[in-house]
Amino acid sequence: MILAEPLSLAPLPWLDAPWQSVQAAVRTDRLGHALLITGPAGIGKRRFADLLAAALLCAQPTSDGLPCGTCEDCRLLAAGSHPDLARLVPDEDSKTREIKADQVRALCGSQAMTSSRGRRAVYCIAPAEAMNTVAANSLLKTLEEPAAATLWLLVSEAPGGLPATVRSRCQRLTLAVPPAEAALRWLNEQLAGKGDGARLLDIAHGAPLRALELAAEGQLEARTRCLQGLEAVSTGSTDPLAVAQAWQSLEPGLVLDWLAGWVSDRLRLGVDPGVKHLTNPDQRRALASIAPGLEPRQGHHYLRQIYAARAQATSTVNKQLLFESLLLRWAQLSRSA
Repeated sequence: MILAEPLSLAPLPWLDAPWQSVQAAVRTDRLGHALLITGPAGIGKRRFADLLAAALLCAQPTSDGLPCGTCEDCRLLAAGSHPDLARLVPDEDSKTREIKADQVRALCGSQAMTSSRGRRAVYCIAPAEAMNTVAANSLLKTLEEPAAATLWLLVSEAPGGLPATVRSRCQRLTLAVPPAEAALRWLNEQLAGKGDGARLLDIAHGAPLRALELAAEGQLEARTRCLQGLEAVSTGSTDPLAVAQAWQSLEPGLVLDWLAGWVSDRLRLGVDPGVKHLTNPDQRRALASIAPGLEPRQGHHYLRQIYAARAQATSTVNKQLLFESLLLRWAQLSRSA
């Protein structure tokens, strides 16, 4: 769907270097018609794209290329109603969470119109890998013959999900996880003493925006409850069907991401109890003790089952049955261990 909401015009401090790089391209007219912005989740890719769009549409950008925040264009951007900015995201009501061909065609068709305010038009697709094959091919035709004074911003944390033909027609900007000190400083400022920034950042693998989401949405508590349910199934103290029922209140993709991370960590710890890298470093002790005799081959097979279930999570699959199947299998593996 076409997103119409206010833009955040506040820059993120750890993205200053890539910002300066893009601004140099703007000043020397080396910024092409399409920019593919990639990097891990939670580091600010969409914020960067929004800020760049705002800066390019601003009538009076600052010497650093930032939007002034006071001109009429910036006021329209802050209100989410600038006529020369279109942002395409998956429809929240869609079961597949795909960006479909008709959505892309409609967006591409709007290129035929000149920019309403006379400078340029900016089109943003995020996440770009959500485009299905037909949608991506529809965009390809436009990227091959772009309209004048337009910029396409494709935001992706999985650019491999885009056709190579689309990637090849974009300039690429890769954003990285910020240095730990800078990320923690910013996160603590946002939390204002209402959370353990270091722990949140550790769980989020250094991604500050992801860490902030964990604090704001109560996901840490939900994640802990889910892991406790998995432990209880492992020891046989709780019925797997009851745990599956409890998990139903949560977004299935999120629960399956957690489950895959826990099982992956359990397998790593089974090989090396002192392994440094874990997906869930704060749960090392709990994961080391769960299903202590889990056989690696069976564990890896179970992990593949989770990945297969994760691929179905956005479809019309019955969540209760999906969770029941996985938890019953986990109970069997735990008993055999």
